[in-house]
Amino acid sequence: MSAALLAVGLAGWPVCFLAAIALSVGQCVFFLRTHRAFTPYAVQIRLAYTKLLAVCFVPGLRWLYWLPMLGTFALVLLGYCLMARVLSLAPWNRRECLTANLLHRTFCTAPVAGRPKHGLPASGDCGNGCEREAHIATLQTRKLG
Repeated sequence: MSAALLAVGLAGWPVCFLAAIALSVGQCVFFLRTHRAFTPYAVQIRLAYTKLLAVCFVPGLRWLYWLPMLGTFALVLLGYCLMARVLSLAPWNRRECLTANLLHRTFCTAPVAGRPKHGLPASGDCGNGCEREAHIATLQTRKLG
């Protein structure tokens, strides 16, 4: 729904940007009530996404809505969550220094349930797609360390 609202907004209906922000705020409230903490990736992702949508709404910056729209379509179509991967690099979410190797692992490794080097369980029971995405670099770090 978010991707569709952003696409319609970019097509000339700016009220859809407000609808996307409202939808995102609703998701933030839901996940904050569910998890009762800011540390789970599900909460961090929604808060960061909402902030990004709000910043893009500033006149003169609305062209930046292309970034969350393309990112949301990438998540829906390909299962690649750029926001989760970026958040996994935040100092409070990682345990190693920021290096070229960590950046490469974070952005270029596909999450596959059951792949031993990712540390993901074969059952696929490791959260939603974005949470899996966020854990790729940190899981590999634990395996290597």
